[in-house]
Amino acid sequence: MLAGLKSYLFPTRVRSRAQLTRFISGEASYVAQRSTYEFSRNTLAWFGQSAFGDPAFNDAFAVCRWEAFAAIAADMTFVVRSFLDGGADLDPALVRIYADALGEYPAPVHRPGGWSDRHAALLTRFAGIPSDHRLDFKAMGHKTGAQIHEHVPARSKNAEEERQVLAAAVTFGLISFNDRLPRRLDADALRKALGQAG
Repeated sequence: MLAGLKSYLFPTRVRSRAQLTRFISGEASYVAQRSTYEFSRNTLAWFGQSAFGDPAFNDAFAVCRWEAFAAIAADMTFVVRSFLDGGADLDPALVRIYADALGEYPAPVHRPGGWSDRHAALLTRFAGIPSDHRLDFKAMGHKTGAQIHEHVPARSKNAEEERQVLAAAVTFGLISFNDRLPRRLDADALRKALGQAG
């Protein structure tokens, strides 16, 4: 019990490529699962219990959750890039971190070809914005929330309000993620590890 409490209060610092991959994957998975599940549950209200017992609904929900995971992991990789401030030299290595995070799991059924389009999109995103660019979490959350909304398995009649709800959930998740980086990431060690990997 004390060991578990110690690891929670004083988590291991992230110093390697493998640790960074696992960190981004875990954090993105949590935000994606929480935001899509709460959105669907709140939208369905009392119909939620029966919907989550329907295999067709769960298949649609899985697509939404996967796409949310990929979008949020890209945002988190972008946030890490800004935190490390290692310049464009680290961009290819960070895209590989993102690719490895998505590749931790078999390709989902709806993406038999994998995530190569997402890898390319992140590299293009990096190329268009300098690493020292000030992060706009609200804009990031709004864009990703809209992307997630395209895949939600249940909707109400107010699409704009739904997008705002998802945007707020993603924005909060990204701000929380960013706030933990100074405590969790060993920036010098990671810049060295990523530079060597590049």
